[in-house]
Amino acid sequence: MSKIKDLPEYERPREKALRHGIGALSDAELISLLLSSGYKGSNVNCISTSLLNTYNSLKNLSLSPLDDYFKFKGIKTSKALMLAATFEIHRRIVRQESESNNSVIDSEYLYNKYKEELLVMYQEVVIIVIVNSKNQISYENTLYKGNSTQVLISFKDIWRELLTHKGKGFYLIHNHPSGDVNPSEQDLFITQELLRESKTLKIQLLDHIIIGENGYTSIIKMIKT
Repeated sequence: MSKIKDLPEYERPREKALRHGIGALSDAELISLLLSSGYKGSNVNCISTSLLNTYNSLKNLSLSPLDDYFKFKGIKTSKALMLAATFEIHRRIVRQESESNNSVIDSEYLYNKYKEELLVMYQEVVIIVIVNSKNQISYENTLYKGNSTQVLISFKDIWRELLTHKGKGFYLIHNHPSGDVNPSEQDLFITQELLRESKTLKIQLLDHIIIGENGYTSIIKMIKT
């Protein structure tokens, strides 16, 4: 297997980027730049191609947990961390862009804000977002982490958060690692109970949304239709 230095200059990712700009590189070539080198018998382009052939896309590769990168020959700690860090930087940029624009706080806004973070989770995670009387986020917190199929939710914990932070309204957000955004019976029950109890406390449940690979579902909208 030829080494990178044995390839024609126009086929080398580094030289190609310097000559034509980083945007001229293919997905595999971008990964090659990150990994920098291969191992005896296989150059870095072969490793990058193998990664993308396995995951089918950059998106799928970015959603892979760190430990999975070690399964590929030639990828050890520093290279695996480089990949993971690059994808995490992207997720944080997306989240910061969402936070920096002055969009109205609603379910769509929260989906865009949290999707990059939640789509990489291989367990169910529940987040509470509390808003004030001006519909501005006053507090947000990850309440629970469960397993790949469910998470236990305590109503007392939710009310404690709301009363402690003097919320006027709140959103509940959780992911489905399976990608299916249809609510379970438990999801529907929890939402209906929160709606009922929130009326007593006069703190509005604005929505309970489920985030998955193909979008999100508003349980409140589903219940009301």
